[in-house]
Amino acid sequence: MKKLLYVFICCLLVLGCTKENGKSIYDFALVFESGDEWHYYWQIYEKHRKDDYDQEDLPYTIALKEGTGIYLGDHRALYKTESKKLMGTFFVTKPEGTLFSGNQTGMFEGFLTVEGSYEKKGRKFIVEDGRFEFLWTNAEAYGMQDTVLKGKWTLKRL
Repeated sequence: MKKLLYVFICCLLVLGCTKENGKSIYDFALVFESGDEWHYYWQIYEKHRKDDYDQEDLPYTIALKEGTGIYLGDHRALYKTESKKLMGTFFVTKPEGTLFSGNQTGMFEGFLTVEGSYEKKGRKFIVEDGRFEFLWTNAEAYGMQDTVLKGKWTLKRL
């Protein structure tokens, strides 16, 4: 009888875990003021994964304390604040034509800075009204000046 009770308690502890750790794919969508949309599909990790997030591989500003961030894969992270906001800065690329470049094709790259309020329903994160700035670093290759583009970002679990 005691063994059954211990098994039951262990099951409750395992099922009561509220961390989102690569269980589902999230759509990280950027909607530029020009109307262009970029979608990235990443898994979210709330817990530190030693194999993917070794200290020497991450930018020095990322704290690896449990519960202070969301890790998006490829060494990207968003910080969680006490006021229920997600924020972060990381490098992104997109190999498709964009409206802000006159529909030219090529490898568009730059630094993305995001900030937005999040809701957490059960295990899933939802951001519906985030704002971002994209510093387009290779604009000169398309005959344009390096510039900052702005827009709205969302994060939804598929």
